Amino acid sequence: MLCITFDNFGSAAGDPLPWPCPAGIPAAEWAAYNRIGLELGHPRILKLLDELRIRCTYFAEGYAAVLYPDELLAWHAAGHEIAVHGWKHEMWTGIASRDEEDRLIQLAVSSIRGLTGQAPAGFRPPGLGINPWTDEVLAAHGIRYVSRALSGAIDAARALASGAGTMPPARLAVLPTDPALIDGAVIHPRFGGVFGTLDADAAYDHFYRLAAAHETARPDEPWVLVVHPFTSGNRAWFGFEDFMRRLVADFGASRFALARDAATPAMRTGARMD
Repeated sequence: MLCITFDNFGSAAGDPLPWPCPAGIPAAEWAAYNRIGLELGHPRILKLLDELRIRCTYFAEGYAAVLYPDELLAWHAAGHEIAVHGWKHEMWTGIASRDEEDRLIQLAVSSIRGLTGQAPAGFRPPGLGINPWTDEVLAAHGIRYVSRALSGAIDAARALASGAGTMPPARLAVLPTDPALIDGAVIHPRFGGVFGTLDADAAYDHFYRLAAAHETARPDEPWVLVVHPFTSGNRAWFGFEDFMRRLVADFGASRFALARDAATPAMRTGARMD
């Protein structure tokens, strides 16, 4: 099953992107990247998903419900799942105590539930790593699944998380999420990404081939892609649009699943990953 997910709701922490402006992008555009994602990327993506009759999951920072209530409600009203991506995009393995994590999850869950009227079921930690107590904290606030790195992807997740700790055994359901399947990590900054080397067309052709191979070989397991509107709704837009249309043409809209429906029970967290 194909699980297309979204991260980072217009930099809900209120900060610009924390990386220097790449060569080839005007400084004024780089400073406005998060706003561009909200004003250009979100409407483009929502329109495409509606046209293709696909519902996806947005892992949004809880503070987005405070800063961007209309934009977040637009995703909810369109039938997309709203899940948690921290309170203000805190690097999760850098949180020093259970009490602080509990405070942040409570803020995020309460904020999203207060805006949408629906309690979020899922959580994706920024950096894709969790702490030994995270599952218990999440369960106490009604979270039922975690989108995190597993198996061979752990080392890459640690690098993205600037030194994440070891992964504890899973207690909640898990949506296995590979750090190599993140648009900003593959697409070159000149084309809207952050860390990558490929242009948008080449990156999304790469993602398409991986998705198609997975869907052919292991259709009952989730294939999870992480998309950022400030990347794939902006300079990488046409690559993303073509990628989505190709997948629907080849596999049909029914093969796309919300994260809450694709998450596997904890006993299966050792499953292979692409």
